Amino acid sequence: MVNVVKDDKDIIKPRPYQLDLVDYVMERNGIIYLPTGAGKTFVAILALKKFAHTLQNTIKNGGKRAIFMCNTVELARQQAEEIRKTTNLKVGLYIGERDVDNWQRKKWETEIEDHQVFVGTAQIFVDILTQNLIKVSDLSVVIIDECHHATGGHPMKTFLSVFPLQPTEGPRVIGLTGVLIKGNKLGNVIGELKKLESTMRGNIITVRSAEEMQNVMVYSTKPFEEMVSFGSNRHTFRAEDKVRQLVEECNTFIDSWSIGAVTLKMSKNLNKLREPNKKNFAKNLLNDFIYQMNDLGLYPASIAIMSLIIEFEVKKKQAETIALRNMYRRILHDCERIRHIIVKELKDMLDEDDTAAATSNDSCINTLHVIQNYSTPKLRSFLGCISDKFKNKQAKDIACLVFVNRRYTAKCLYHVVARYVEQCKDLRDIVKPQFMVGRQNILASIESLLDAKWQKSAIKEFREHECNMIICSDVLEEGIDVQACNYVFVFDPLKTFNSYIQTKGRARSQNSYYTIFTPEANKVVLVEQIRKYRQTHEEIKTFLITRCLERDDPSEMEIAEQFVDLIPPYVIPSGAKLLAASALALLNRYCASLPWDAFGQVLPWYTKLLPNKKGQIAVSVTLPLQSTVREIICSDYMNTAKEAKISAAFKACVRLYENGELNDFLLPITKRECIEKVSNHLFQHWQKFDDSVCRKEVGKQQVRIYQRKCPEELFNAMPAPGVTSYAYAIEYATEFPLNCYNEHIDTYFRQPTTYAILSSKPLPKLAEMPLFMSQGKIRIKIVENPITVVVQSEQQLKQLQNFHTMIFKDILHIWRDFLVVDHRNRDYSYLIVPLNEQQTIDWSLVNRFPQLQAKRTVAERNNAALYRPQDYLDKVVTKWYSDAEHENFIVTKIRDDLTPESPFDGETYKSYAKFYESRYNLHIANPRQFLLEVKPLTHRRNFFNNASNKSSEKRKETNRIILVPELCHNYQYPGNLWLKALLLPSILHRLVHMLHAERLRRRINQYLGLERYFGDYRPQPLIIDVSLKRVLDDDDNVVREKEYKKSIASLPTKEPTKDYQVQSLDLDDATTWKSHLEPVDLQRRLDKSYPIEIDYYHKFISDFIEKLENMKLTEEEKWTKCQLDAHVPMRVNSGGGGGSNSLGEQRLSIRDTPRQDKTNINILKLNFVADNQLKSAEQYEFLAALTTAGVNDVFDMERYELLGDAFLKFSASLYLTNKYTTWNEGYLTVIKSRMVSNRNLLYCLMDTDICQRICSALFKPNSAWLAPLSSLPSNLLDLLAKFPATAVAMLEPKDFYNLQLTETEMKTGQCSGEKLERFAQACVRNQSLLAGNVNVSPDNEINMYAYQYVLRDKVVADTLEALLGVCVKNYGIHRSFRMLEYFGICKSEQGRPLDNLLDLKLNSAQLRTNVSRSEVNAFLLNVEHLEKNLGYQFKDRAYLLQALTHPSYPTNRITGCYQELEFIGDAILDMLMTCYIFERFENMDPGKMTDLRSALVNNITLACICVRYKFHLFLLYENGQLGEAIKTFAEFQETQDHRVTDQVRILMEETSNELDPYANDDDDDDDNDPDAMDVFDDDGPKAFPAISDDATTPSKSSPSYYMSVKIDVPKTLGDIVEALIGAIYLDCRDLERTWKVIFNLFENELNEFSREIPIDPVRQLGEIKHANPVYSKPIIDNDTVLVKCIFNCLDRTVTTNGFGSNGILAKKAAAKQALQVLAKNAN
Repeated sequence: MVNVVKDDKDIIKPRPYQLDLVDYVMERNGIIYLPTGAGKTFVAILALKKFAHTLQNTIKNGGKRAIFMCNTVELARQQAEEIRKTTNLKVGLYIGERDVDNWQRKKWETEIEDHQVFVGTAQIFVDILTQNLIKVSDLSVVIIDECHHATGGHPMKTFLSVFPLQPTEGPRVIGLTGVLIKGNKLGNVIGELKKLESTMRGNIITVRSAEEMQNVMVYSTKPFEEMVSFGSNRHTFRAEDKVRQLVEECNTFIDSWSIGAVTLKMSKNLNKLREPNKKNFAKNLLNDFIYQMNDLGLYPASIAIMSLIIEFEVKKKQAETIALRNMYRRILHDCERIRHIIVKELKDMLDEDDTAAATSNDSCINTLHVIQNYSTPKLRSFLGCISDKFKNKQAKDIACLVFVNRRYTAKCLYHVVARYVEQCKDLRDIVKPQFMVGRQNILASIESLLDAKWQKSAIKEFREHECNMIICSDVLEEGIDVQACNYVFVFDPLKTFNSYIQTKGRARSQNSYYTIFTPEANKVVLVEQIRKYRQTHEEIKTFLITRCLERDDPSEMEIAEQFVDLIPPYVIPSGAKLLAASALALLNRYCASLPWDAFGQVLPWYTKLLPNKKGQIAVSVTLPLQSTVREIICSDYMNTAKEAKISAAFKACVRLYENGELNDFLLPITKRECIEKVSNHLFQHWQKFDDSVCRKEVGKQQVRIYQRKCPEELFNAMPAPGVTSYAYAIEYATEFPLNCYNEHIDTYFRQPTTYAILSSKPLPKLAEMPLFMSQGKIRIKIVENPITVVVQSEQQLKQLQNFHTMIFKDILHIWRDFLVVDHRNRDYSYLIVPLNEQQTIDWSLVNRFPQLQAKRTVAERNNAALYRPQDYLDKVVTKWYSDAEHENFIVTKIRDDLTPESPFDGETYKSYAKFYESRYNLHIANPRQFLLEVKPLTHRRNFFNNASNKSSEKRKETNRIILVPELCHNYQYPGNLWLKALLLPSILHRLVHMLHAERLRRRINQYLGLERYFGDYRPQPLIIDVSLKRVLDDDDNVVREKEYKKSIASLPTKEPTKDYQVQSLDLDDATTWKSHLEPVDLQRRLDKSYPIEIDYYHKFISDFIEKLENMKLTEEEKWTKCQLDAHVPMRVNSGGGGGSNSLGEQRLSIRDTPRQDKTNINILKLNFVADNQLKSAEQYEFLAALTTAGVNDVFDMERYELLGDAFLKFSASLYLTNKYTTWNEGYLTVIKSRMVSNRNLLYCLMDTDICQRICSALFKPNSAWLAPLSSLPSNLLDLLAKFPATAVAMLEPKDFYNLQLTETEMKTGQCSGEKLERFAQACVRNQSLLAGNVNVSPDNEINMYAYQYVLRDKVVADTLEALLGVCVKNYGIHRSFRMLEYFGICKSEQGRPLDNLLDLKLNSAQLRTNVSRSEVNAFLLNVEHLEKNLGYQFKDRAYLLQALTHPSYPTNRITGCYQELEFIGDAILDMLMTCYIFERFENMDPGKMTDLRSALVNNITLACICVRYKFHLFLLYENGQLGEAIKTFAEFQETQDHRVTDQVRILMEETSNELDPYANDDDDDDDNDPDAMDVFDDDGPKAFPAISDDATTPSKSSPSYYMSVKIDVPKTLGDIVEALIGAIYLDCRDLERTWKVIFNLFENELNEFSREIPIDPVRQLGEIKHANPVYSKPIIDNDTVLVKCIFNCLDRTVTTNGFGSNGILAKKAAAKQALQVLAKNAN
């Protein structure tokens, strides 16, 4: 609030005394003391403006910053708004609601640079100073509002403790206050004032004289003070005694009720254990109600009890456990009884007429008569006072504040006043009440946000005169700006001098009243209290007025006396300080940074020790199990428990810093800092690409342009005259059944004349490759032994080049018009030459065909000689009269039995001559010539798979085509060579990548030291990936897989075989009949039973006799069987895969092998095979690893990528656990996620040339392919090299075709200068577009001709994983560890090679502690049952103990908790399961393999296995909420026969709170997801309430469902299984033994899921008929992502919301919510 005066022209002017005070604080520190309303804030703002020149520049540039410190959040928010409205300074607000405690240093640096004035609460500024985020020397002025709080341990004083003792050496300190004395320290007022001056390093300043003080009083408070007394005697009703008795019984019940294992807390003085907060909360509410009844009366109590009922009803709905919910139910029952007693008592006061009306309505008790008679004298005097003062007044003339001491008093009094005013005619339209109370929640929450909104609304209504009375707690005593009031009522006794001054200061209007209510018996005491307060006020005023403004500041000694440290600050080299006052908060903050789950946050545990002889107190502190500080830390002996607690926390923080758990700013190490620590060791290669490992990228996948690598064997390989070259013949063979329509293909392919690859460099052995014509499969083999050739002269070389060019230009028509003959002898410089029957170069053919014969003219055709059959047989012809371009035929038969006059097939035409005459208007000159039977030649050039026009090609082949020689152009080219030439582009394209694969095979074998054992390696034929057989047709031709959608009628779906009943998670009723079928209880209806009810009762029990016997048997079985025994459903055999599911698809299942063989994983056995016994990885495997699925070949990298991905995560987990032995699981997880991220793998592979060898684009020779010896003009390539690759990629085909090269330019290899200049202009244009940030995709077909191509980052990362997969599959895990170093992912330590990673000793304190078996067994009860269920007996049960210890169980101090074991076990499980799936499910495509693995290792499946084998009963934990969640899920699984059913899979699972801030920086799985569309816009992230149990039916208002707190499957259950797996491995150090345990646990799921793979919830929802789900764009708030799902249910639109650490998880959660809604509403 700006306190100013205005002249007649409404120009704002400061008051004279305000200018004096500003002048003072510009010279020295000072505490500005002015009465409330005298304009302290305006003085501060004027001072800020005068210091503005120091705030102009950033700190780096010599500037300073200002701090405006407040005592409360509300006051800070108000002052920040005021400064923003009245100055042009850049203001930042820093309060807990903005989560500033969790800001990273970079965020703070940005805030400090961008803002000039920091407004906030004291503790936040203490933190940024002690953490050295800002220095005291960086501050120009510090303004502290309500500075009288700067005493004791208040953060204001702590903040000032780091300032220099000499006031002139630090920033200007300006205090603002209207009180000066805190509390009731009235005995030594002068001494307290001097202490405050010393603390603030400045004098208290006010006006110069008594006259000036009078001027001040004109603007401040001087109300008429009065006292209203009331009698102490009140009538006590019998109902009150009943109510007190009920409340006492309810409190007793609460004390005795167990709400489960909840972590206990010590009281503040550590003398006793505090009760759980939830029980205390309930008792406090009940006791507060009794206070309201005693203080206000029985009528207000009828209102207060309703407040309790609402509060407890909300708490019941929010209860985490059944025990807690039942406690609230009992309390609600008692509250209802209390309300009934009170209302009955009030109704007794009514008249008979009113009583009759009251039977159906309780509102009749709201009469003046009832209110007056059932209120205490105190309340009656208050109501009478407002009646006397306000009746006959206008509402606008009233501005009243009523101060009370309790929150619930304010609420209750508000409702009483509202009802009283409604019943009182004199006040009905005059008094308009509201209420305000302080906020209970400091941290941001839904409740605090709503409270803040409602408080703001109340103040706004008061300012705008919509209400004129606010009943409030102390929230309005200090600082909050409301309008000047003319009535202030102090309803409850004054507690302190501050309260008196502050409340009185609110009555600032002219002729205002300040009224205090007091009992008659306390009147003398109150008068004396007010007298003392006034005397103290006058004493302060006298003290200040008699002192001049020019007096000296406090001395250094006086200042030092106020800052005697309990513990000297701990200063670290960075300059950050640990203060005693900050130690407790810092330790709690550290514990909160440790990994924890949704069922409780870890906290330090304090224990009070025995006092010493002096009576001093000491305290010990124990940190959570996840901490590296395992020992108990004891404090020094202190005078109080609080000081001892601070001492222990201080020592713990120092130890944490020494252990590296706190950073250089004395804050807990963040995930970002973890990454920075290892960046130089693990991520140094990122720097080469100007990227930071700490930077998070969100969005679509980046694409990069790479130079295309030419195989070394084909680079600079052009034959030279006189030098030996090598000709590798190409052999063709068919693999399809022969018939009359395709036998000519086989005939031609078997002819010895063929083509050869002529190169100056030898080629390695290459695998036989499959190709596919429309007739079937073709085998292509490049012979191993070449023919040596010596080209004799340049002339011969030119002839060979001409023939080579003729093939690709004239026969294949794939030589683009803008391409020239490449004379540079660089990329792909080799020749295709013909071989004759003697397997030498067919020079006669070379000489005959420097180019293909052009079509004859009409005159030449008419003058042709006689047609000879030998000139046509097995030659290629074309129809000269046809418009079809390049339609060629091979003559397979001479039909000398036919002539043009022969009858034409069919009856339409008489002869062939008539056909041509009628159809084409052609006249045949020679009617006696023979005819030709021909077969069409395909236009296709890609023979990797079948084309879409396959059916039309077959139709042409089966038709008999007859042509007339006279009407044909005969190329005279051999038909078999023409046919073989058609396959050359496919052969040569595959040759390039086979050479890349072979080079990579040799390179990796050489690195692993295995190449010497593979000297006689002969590549196996390139095989079709059997997992892709789904895309093979009946003729073994590859066709694209067609998308289909499975229709699901409704949820839940039925299992194939179910012998159990599905129930909901709420298992309150264990009976086997429906409740509505149950008979009435006859014994309780003795006087109301009907005969028909007796008959029904008899029939009911008769029908259920047999069922009852079964129930008895079940009951007997239950109690004769140990609850620790595992319940394993009957094994489901996987079958041999011959069955069919409902869709008619072949089932995918484990191969039909004996059970004992099913557990074998060959990859694990390779670890024990000697190097010389290994077989080399195949050439075709590396080829597959370099081929993406987008190529649509008969193999791709996806199967190997799946295996490599699992191996990479497995290796990273082991490596990190070994290297960083002191880091907790949260830190390890975030480093691991960076190591295996796509960006890291990208940069690792970019350090090699493998990126340039990847085959990623669909082979399209007809439109975009560069034939050998062809290139762009050499001078054009030189020009392109001068421009960025992105500018080149933006060129369009028309830019090249516009070159219009001449024949001479084509042969010389260069274009003219004019054309070159024109082309350069197009490049400059593209470069300017790039500078203008025009978004143009660099991926186009032109890249091919510039020897470059575009790859997505994920493709590169997948390639690396696929290569790892090839190594794992062939060389085993141990040897493949070394590949991590080869790719730069990990670095080995000296003496610790990576191939021994599995053998290294894991010595983390969290992983293993050397303890005796007896110590371990003390924690483990009946553990033999667990080992029996697990199928493994531990040699060292310490591992088992750790695997079963939850973070909430601090009792176990001999091992850590299970988190680190879970980290290792998760990687082992994922790796071994992937290996098993990879080897066993050869017929499963990679997508389904991924789905199967996800279904097997996800948290829900693991949780089901955990409760099936009763592992959860052995978990050590101390968290009731977790226990209740586990129990509920276990009971639900019993109804599912412990199977992972559809109902189980859609349960909400708990996601880890350890969200990886970099987990989504390279996810692009939704790039092509049609559902991931933006259908609506949000302003930003919002908070939502939890889904209620009743919210199951969609309403017309389009309801929303949320998952913010709803968890059906605790993550802990899955963690137990993974931790046990990790423990087993560490105990036995045998992956094969570990796998056998895993297999036994997962066998049922392996069999069931392999028969029908569970699908992802997003896909499952999309396949439900009429659901039509649509997903919103992700909304990101910090590390949490929200995705909305809109779908149809019961013909209405429903919205669900999913939350997750990234968009994929959030989308999955939203889909699960939708599936649950659909399941509840099914049928």
